[in-house]
Amino acid sequence: MSTQTKPLSAPIQKTCDLFRLLAGHELLGLAPGEIAKGLDVSPSWVSINLPALATTGYVEQVDGTNRWRLGVQFVRIALTVSTNLNKAKQQLDDLTNRYAVPLN
Repeated sequence: MSTQTKPLSAPIQKTCDLFRLLAGHELLGLAPGEIAKGLDVSPSWVSINLPALATTGYVEQVDGTNRWRLGVQFVRIALTVSTNLNKAKQQLDDLTNRYAVPLN
């Protein structure tokens, strides 16, 4: 098995770049022009791809605006990861505390 990774296809890479760009803009989102500039893509790329991605729940349009942010599905994944990491940390802390008791 090779340890080399293949480069992502351009559409997948742009989608990943979009998710990173939208991160941190959960409340107000970003305007299509800001997204196009941030990703170095045409405005038509934004107007075609964001509505398509919205059908997956990974991005959503901010109600009453033309702005976009990460969607519910994306946030649910992030919350699941955070919850699982917190549980693992608690288990590790419990184990550490158990081993920290000195032997008599």
